Amino acid sequence: MSMRRPFTFIFVPFLFLFACSSDNEAAENASEDQDEGEETSENDIPAVELEQEAILQAGPGVITGDYLSQEYEMDDYDEVEEGILEDFETYATEQAEASNPEKWLAVMVHTLGADHQEVFEPIDTFDVTYDEFTLPDGRSLQELEDEEIEEEMEKDVNVAILVDASGSMNEEVDGGVKMDLAKDATQSFVDDLPEETNVMLQAYGHEGDNTNDGKEESCAAIENVYPLSPLDEDDFDEALESFDATGWTPLADAITQAGDDLQEESAENADHFIYVISDGIETCDGDPIAAAEDLADTGIDFNVHILGFDIPDDEHEQLEDIADVTDGEYSSVYTEQELDEAVNETWADAIGTSQWLWWAAGNITDSNFESVDFHAELRDLGSDATQLRRQENSRLQAAARQLEEENLINDEERDELDALIDERDDYISEFVDDSYDDIHQEIIDERERVQDIIRDIRDEYSDWDGF
Repeated sequence: MSMRRPFTFIFVPFLFLFACSSDNEAAENASEDQDEGEETSENDIPAVELEQEAILQAGPGVITGDYLSQEYEMDDYDEVEEGILEDFETYATEQAEASNPEKWLAVMVHTLGADHQEVFEPIDTFDVTYDEFTLPDGRSLQELEDEEIEEEMEKDVNVAILVDASGSMNEEVDGGVKMDLAKDATQSFVDDLPEETNVMLQAYGHEGDNTNDGKEESCAAIENVYPLSPLDEDDFDEALESFDATGWTPLADAITQAGDDLQEESAENADHFIYVISDGIETCDGDPIAAAEDLADTGIDFNVHILGFDIPDDEHEQLEDIADVTDGEYSSVYTEQELDEAVNETWADAIGTSQWLWWAAGNITDSNFESVDFHAELRDLGSDATQLRRQENSRLQAAARQLEEENLINDEERDELDALIDERDDYISEFVDDSYDDIHQEIIDERERVQDIIRDIRDEYSDWDGF
């Protein structure tokens, strides 16, 4: 957000000396462009135009410009005005020449006018730019085109879960049999997925047996027991119960087939997540790291996340490398509790739903606070403009009274002059208020635009039951 210093005011203390001196410098300055002793002709002073550009370009009056610096204390203004009006009286009676109310208004604005440009410009150029909102994936929300946002919201999310059905998954750990625990954790995970998520369940190594005689059959056993599709709870339950822990670990071919199936069965605009639960490394002579690299080389965003379940110490490296190649995560668990936590936290965070929901909630709040700051800053600027205008009007009205008291104008001319002063005041108020109102509405509109996008993101993920 572009922050500006609100227009404040500072009284210049030594100026009172001028009101008391016999040779008033402010009054002299009002006619400094004239020859010595020559009166200011009404033809030398431009007529007052009710045009925004003319008012803004006029700058401060020649007397007020001497008395008022860019900043002065508002509480001291009444005393400052007294000195200004004393100098105007001297100027009006000794040097000015005007033949009608219009000419007198020109003289008054020329000498007593305010610098409206100084307070109007910060309003007119007010920058309504909310602080950059960085999406959880690193992109700037403000830099996204509407089409990109819509495309993001329409993305398919495809989740492939690969379960190791090698014979060692029949072993027990703290909490139960590894295969039973893996199935329970998988069921819990998919139950909390958003309804629109496409799910695929693959079993590998689930045929043959874990002997040398059964190796060939087991290594060839890679099956999508639940093909990629929206979740049907009954069908998915049946698929989970359709295989048991039996044979070897064809991890490389399982990853390759999962990647191929996701590409073939899904839309182009999709995010793909592959989750693997395995209690060991490749045992079917494949190269799972090369398989993961092939996925990364497709140009399609595949992330392979692996849970190493009761993995021997010397086997972690291969599984870690598979995850690293595809920007996935590797987690090592040994108990039922650790498995449940990893599936429901690490896997969920990998999809990013929780991140998007917390991001959306936090940034809606941030945009509200920032909107309040914008309004407060704009209010201060508007208050400065209003006070400056009212001060000018006060000076002009007081000067009109002086002219009447000095018999420089009559009652009828005084009434006409007052009307001209009010007309100028109303015009300045109108164009300042119009600009203020436009900025005020822009703050609201931009906040709503940003929040609508954030809400769309939040709503996209709000059916994630776990959050």
